[in-house]
Amino acid sequence: MAKFLRISAVLLVLGLVTAELALRLQQWLGPVYDLETRGANMDWYSDVVNHKAPRHLVETFKGKEVYGALAGFSYVLEFDDHGVRQPVSKGTAATCAKTVSILFMGDSVIQGYDVPHSPPDLVAQRLAEKHGICSTIYNTGSATYSPALFVPLARQLIPILKPDYVVVDIDETDIGDDVDRYEGLITRNAAGENVGVRATPGNIEISQRLIAIRSRALYLRRLVEKMYVMKVVIPRVDVQYDLYRFSRDHEPALEIRYAKELAIFRRNLAELIDVLGREAGAGHVIFIHHPHLENLAPDPKDGRIWNDIVSSTVEKVAAEHGALFFDTTAELRRAFAGHPKDFYWASDRHFTFEAQRLYSDSVTEFLAKHID
Repeated sequence: MAKFLRISAVLLVLGLVTAELALRLQQWLGPVYDLETRGANMDWYSDVVNHKAPRHLVETFKGKEVYGALAGFSYVLEFDDHGVRQPVSKGTAATCAKTVSILFMGDSVIQGYDVPHSPPDLVAQRLAEKHGICSTIYNTGSATYSPALFVPLARQLIPILKPDYVVVDIDETDIGDDVDRYEGLITRNAAGENVGVRATPGNIEISQRLIAIRSRALYLRRLVEKMYVMKVVIPRVDVQYDLYRFSRDHEPALEIRYAKELAIFRRNLAELIDVLGREAGAGHVIFIHHPHLENLAPDPKDGRIWNDIVSSTVEKVAAEHGALFFDTTAELRRAFAGHPKDFYWASDRHFTFEAQRLYSDSVTEFLAKHID
């Protein structure tokens, strides 16, 4: 029995040593499974806007089933310390009838892909080419940003950039983001003003645990800890929000049904107009609504077009506070000529390059009419 135990112990040690060496070798060669957790950091952390736009990030279109011939297309996202995309977009013409500065706020649709395939840059070029309006356009669009984050972001940016106009893009995710993601994380001052949105605790825990893995001497321990994060921690803290439940609801009296949620959304929009209007003037604050595919084609889940609870709410708040509002849905419906699915990536809610161009053209024409 003692001999059996000794042999078993030796085999166990040899197995552990072999596994340790194998994990180190795969890390050096690949890695097949990254145990350096090189992508983990706290650079994203912010108690002002919840999560900062990336300083430098390379993204790639993955999957021919989604992006077709553009699968493999790579682009770089770069933002400065203030959350402004770099390089800043500038539109120039041989003769400038007007020269303006414009701040764009929004989520991933405004962020765009590479700079030439981002709505702010497309608008800058078209304002110059079609209307002789030369511009400097600041792009602060970033994934999952919404009015709750725009408010403290605007408090920081407006005194620095002093834009002549501010364009705020809104879509169906924004009410869900405001209500579900950020409402419980807002920090208010003595006057009740939104001065920051704290970082999400679950995201902090994930990042801290992944960073800690790098300090473990044994790769076997790294493997166990990373698997624990991936299989236990992330499923526990990564809440999946149904951001579209408001727009796909077809029950009557939605304003009564969602009175609490709409009150939060309206408050954030009104506060945003107030902050932006202090520098630019409320009349120079322009809300733009862009449609999702389900605003134009039946939702596969129930075969119905989404309602307009988001766009109609933004339109009302803008009118009440002296801001402008433009819904691109009708124009894009005409431009897509009965084939809206062709203008969104398959299984991806974002515009294709062509849809992005059409959207930017629509926004350009509206802005050209309202730039003093």
